Amino acid sequence: MNSVQTIKESTKELKKVSSLTGTALFMALKAVVAQFTITVSNVLEIGFSSVVTGVCALYYGPVLSGLAGILADTIEYILRPTGPYFPGFAINEFVAGFLFGCFFYKQKEISWKRILCAQLSVSFINNLLLTPLWLSMLYGNTFYALWIGRIGIQLLRFPIDFFLLFIVIKTVKRVRPKY
Repeated sequence: MNSVQTIKESTKELKKVSSLTGTALFMALKAVVAQFTITVSNVLEIGFSSVVTGVCALYYGPVLSGLAGILADTIEYILRPTGPYFPGFAINEFVAGFLFGCFFYKQKEISWKRILCAQLSVSFINNLLLTPLWLSMLYGNTFYALWIGRIGIQLLRFPIDFFLLFIVIKTVKRVRPKY
């Protein structure tokens, strides 16, 4: 299925009560998982709630998962504020849900290569481009300094994020294949 068709199909999920309910449950789960985020500094947090975003995107597609990411980010901030609220991080959550949805939604079989490409896309766009941009706007640090610092962290985190997403997606597909 091409990207435009995927987005059109995903938009139909907005009209289904079961999809809205399922997405709300994933948002609640994401908010709970986000409570276990480890704050290292004001520019570095380590968390694994993106796995929940990936599973939500698998079932409900890029549009609904992206919108859910915006709401989930706001809920997570209300439950655990860690600095000033900044809407740029809600954009990160939308991008993560949208990209995961483009890679996973309505795929009969999801290979490790697809999961790898999805995780690479999200890690590169969110963690290496958007997050340093938002942090430089928030705290006045230079984008380049934040970007250099995040490269090493991403080299360590990426295999862990990929492995967790791979295990969870494969398990969920085996336990409850929707398509």
